[in-house]
Amino acid sequence: MQTLSAVYSEGRIVVPAQNEADSLYQDGYGTRTAPRTLTLEPCEALYLVEKDRLTVITEKDRRPTSFQQLLDNELERDVTLWIRYIVYRDIRGRGFVTKSSKDTSVSFVVYDRGSYLRKQPSYEVYTVYEGMPETIGHLEDLLRKVGESERSLKLAVVDRRGEIIYYGLDRLHFEELGPDVTE
Repeated sequence: MQTLSAVYSEGRIVVPAQNEADSLYQDGYGTRTAPRTLTLEPCEALYLVEKDRLTVITEKDRRPTSFQQLLDNELERDVTLWIRYIVYRDIRGRGFVTKSSKDTSVSFVVYDRGSYLRKQPSYEVYTVYEGMPETIGHLEDLLRKVGESERSLKLAVVDRRGEIIYYGLDRLHFEELGPDVTE
């Protein structure tokens, strides 16, 4: 498989060649920013660089940037990037197309296998990491929001070693369990 090229400029990672942009877009990467260009999210670019599918050239010095250099540059903008990347890489590695969510309270939207560009995403993934404080009220708010979109909410819990466990969140209706539970 050939290595594609992108340009890193002013915090954006752009694939300028239309045929390369089209190829990546069909595979579920990037967002169209103009008819002929594709902008990659940092997680997408890092994943593609790690898989040797993409070379990112810095506009300033016109040299290829390494995975570590790209990560370091983007960590300056987003301190949670590494945790989000671990989850992104895991989901992609399982064969799902995943995109950064436009709703900042959820990390990613995930499409069922083979449904990208044909159907809406089926899941929203919220990422938490070990030691991160999280309230039941916040999770309940997320669940309510996600429920309005008819998607399922998954909680990706990343431990200190970088291992991920996914939990499905659903509303529990205590009144359906009987009077002994609610008293």
